Amino acid sequence: MVQFTTIVNATLEKVWEYLIYKIEKPEHFVPGVSDVVISEKNSDFVLRQMTVTTPDNKTILKEKITFIPYKVRFLLLEHPTLEGYVDNDIRMISETETEMTFTINWIDKTTQIEINNQELAKNAVLKTKTYIEEN
Repeated sequence: MVQFTTIVNATLEKVWEYLIYKIEKPEHFVPGVSDVVISEKNSDFVLRQMTVTTPDNKTILKEKITFIPYKVRFLLLEHPTLEGYVDNDIRMISETETEMTFTINWIDKTTQIEINNQELAKNAVLKTKTYIEEN
């Protein structure tokens, strides 16, 4: 498990709105995302499929996304090599600042070894922070 935390210069409500927006429009927050399909959406969860393209490969994955203030969990349902989840948590620091933490809890399906990519967590948080602050 890896975590990265930063302070976003925005209200708790604004950051929460963008985390919810991220569910349906992940391409603004996650590099290489395309072909996003929402197959089910209700007040408890969203089922989403998307393609993630990196320099090394192209991966199609399916997720079940749950959201309760102020946590969004992206649970992998189908992925060729990984299992686990990513949590996006926020909490108010002040009227104009919100603490945002992403926790990546992925395990390699074959080896059962945790994926400890701190740089991935950091980049995901900072990309989301930048998008929220600039929009």
